[in-house]
Amino acid sequence: MSNPLRVGLVGCGGQTRLNLAPALSRTDSARLVSCADVDEARARQVAEALAIDDVYDSAEDVTESAAVDAVVVAVPHRYLKEVALSAIGAGKHVFIEKPMGLNAAEGAEVVDAADRRGVVAMVGYCMRYSLSRMFIKSLLDRGVVGDVSFVAAGKGGGPLGGWLGGPYAEGGGQLLFLGSHLTDQVLWMTGDEAGSVSGIVRWNAGGTDETSAYTVRLKGGAVATFSVSQASGVGYDFVDVYGTRGRVRGDWKGDVVTVESRVIPEYAHPTVLRIPGDNLEEMCYRELAAFVEAANSGARAPIPVSDGLRVLRILDAVVASSNAKSWVDV
Repeated sequence: MSNPLRVGLVGCGGQTRLNLAPALSRTDSARLVSCADVDEARARQVAEALAIDDVYDSAEDVTESAAVDAVVVAVPHRYLKEVALSAIGAGKHVFIEKPMGLNAAEGAEVVDAADRRGVVAMVGYCMRYSLSRMFIKSLLDRGVVGDVSFVAAGKGGGPLGGWLGGPYAEGGGQLLFLGSHLTDQVLWMTGDEAGSVSGIVRWNAGGTDETSAYTVRLKGGAVATFSVSQASGVGYDFVDVYGTRGRVRGDWKGDVVTVESRVIPEYAHPTVLRIPGDNLEEMCYRELAAFVEAANSGARAPIPVSDGLRVLRILDAVVASSNAKSWVDV
């Protein structure tokens, strides 16, 4: 297109270098014009790989630049809100990596600021662009399981390193890292909202959530259970949806979907399907292309920051419930 969206990157860590920046470079309707990181050498590495002209060590140099239309915010969790508010305050469209903030109070600030400025603000829940998860969502929309009655979901693996292994209060831990993904997926797939939460969190000596299990009563009547851990010797990532007329399960590791349905004849017997194409760069490409299209057209963000806020409210409730040893309303 003649006037592509001019995009600046804030944060040039692994997610940006391996997934977000390469995905954006493939998007014809966008152009990478600048990048910033507190480690300028890391920013220059991204810039040299993708022919980005302007390199900075300050987020404000990107968020306040007149040469930038939109900002991709991919910094450690404790800085997400601060950088997003800077970009929104300057009138930029914003793609902000999940979980969008440390808690619901921070998430609400981002939502309110985006509403006031009228910018397109999207949360980076890339699992919504997993081909296998999209397929499950399409089956659920066709009523493959009838009325949803129960959901079991889990996501995790081994110990987290770096700042992700730091205290929960500073943005570390599996709840914010992967629990946010998993919670968003279940709400999106079922089209439901949370009513109340009961949770148990096992904390390690450093103040990081090691393993969490939580149950969410959905407003539509179904019950969803979640487990997220960094104490597993192998990675796991599944969503299993049961209903009055069937069941569908997705295991992201292996791109496997299992279906049995009394609604759709071709799945009358247990059927196992493999749906490849779910590597992270491809998922990021699909989500960023959707963001760029919304920013260029002024349409509503495909994953609005209000969706990020509802996830943070649930995670806050998980911690509050664990502390109080009782159910907590969302």
